Amino acid sequence: YNYSTVGVETGKSADHISGIQKTGDYSMRVVATEVDATLIYQLAMPIAPLHYYGDESKYDYDNNKFGFDKGDLSIVREKTTQPLGAGPYALKSFENGTVYMDANPTYYKGEPKTAHLNFLETQEADKVTGVEAGTLDISDPSYSTEVAGQIAQYNGGDDSMDGSVITTRLIDYRGYGYIGIAADNVKVGNDPASEESKDLRKAIGTVLAAYRDEGISSYYGNTASVINYPISNTSWAAPQPTDDGYKVAFSVDVNGNDIYTSGMSADERYAAALQAALGYFEAAGYTVTDGKLTAAPAGAKLEYELQIPADGSGDHPSFMMVSEAKKALETIGMNLIITDLSDSSGLWTGIDAHQVDMWCAAWGATVDPDMYQIYYADVADFNGDMGNGYNPMGGPDQGNSFGGAAQGGSNKMYCIADAELDNLIMTARESLDQNYRKTMYKACLDIVVDWAVEVPVYQRQNAIIFSTQRVNMNTVTPDITTFYKWYSEIEKIELN
Repeated sequence: YNYSTVGVETGKSADHISGIQKTGDYSMRVVATEVDATLIYQLAMPIAPLHYYGDESKYDYDNNKFGFDKGDLSIVREKTTQPLGAGPYALKSFENGTVYMDANPTYYKGEPKTAHLNFLETQEADKVTGVEAGTLDISDPSYSTEVAGQIAQYNGGDDSMDGSVITTRLIDYRGYGYIGIAADNVKVGNDPASEESKDLRKAIGTVLAAYRDEGISSYYGNTASVINYPISNTSWAAPQPTDDGYKVAFSVDVNGNDIYTSGMSADERYAAALQAALGYFEAAGYTVTDGKLTAAPAGAKLEYELQIPADGSGDHPSFMMVSEAKKALETIGMNLIITDLSDSSGLWTGIDAHQVDMWCAAWGATVDPDMYQIYYADVADFNGDMGNGYNPMGGPDQGNSFGGAAQGGSNKMYCIADAELDNLIMTARESLDQNYRKTMYKACLDIVVDWAVEVPVYQRQNAIIFSTQRVNMNTVTPDITTFYKWYSEIEKIELN
């Protein structure tokens, strides 16, 4: 079926794109019409060899013929089940949950040292035990204090992550954990952008943020850290404690004064956060009597729901934090309903339908810190009332992920509608100066923080574990980072 041409109305057909230019047999250049710092990341595409996926007799670059009849994808379809690649390993078969691959003798970096590579479908619970038992050589368990203890036990105790059985490499996860607050649901009156609405969200966020250290330390130990801005610490744009204007998240009261002082005990910090929350609630229009909320202003409530995908058993990095915050808020008359979901798919369905007040999740970040997909709302082009009913979706649903160019794709979760934020996001894209862009993104983050739609929680680490007995660790790249994977030099890995 010629779906690319039948039933489609088009303008005048172009026989080539002037901005895509051949510069040699194995080189090309792409010329854009404007500066866009994110453009290069849109060009991450596979290279398909003409001799296999096209017709060499139909290639004539000077006459704008590129090996295909325009609109005819028949050659591509013929090869769908017979892919040709140039990687270190070639697919042999897939049987019973295992992908079998053989080394590519003509790999451009040299034939891999290990002749056969098998990828196994494995349950999370079996990843560490599989390496210990010998059914797996390399694995990537979700790291936690429990997993760390398991590895140390196999290595003979003493909290050893590297031992005679398992060798561990920890790398910062390119993303971060957070609590989201839907501005369109948690608001006062009909305007999620009002100061009263922001104060309501800041009240709840202040109490939640107070319990981050205890909760994350309990779940991850020293392999995760609490973050204070809604951006992964792996990004060059992430604010650092030494930067001017850096603030701990939700650490000031309604008058802008610091909530915490040095030397405070944990209990004193919790009490200070609760007192600050009362100030925000009062500023939002709540009636406060003898230190308790007794009535909510129009459009607001005395209870809100927070959904957390903790498998129905409380197994989530933020579960202790939200549970303790719930207890604290109860003492001042706010009921935070914690719903522990066994199936996280229901969470995203509810968020898409604007039926979820608050939720716990984690972002996966792209290499570039561009914030268009997450926070852009295109307020300048919106001609209606920015109060009740304003929905800055603007484009197709992109789920909980970075990347893409759908207008306001994920901002529909937060419902931020801020013209200044839109302008900063677009302006930052128009420069290639990293220092300038970092300054612009700090200003963007400050606006997001002021809207109080995200409580940044943690930056965790990923674990890659190797069988010390079977994998020659001297052949594994020593430079594993967030952006350079263990398999970036997989052709060098040897077994003992």
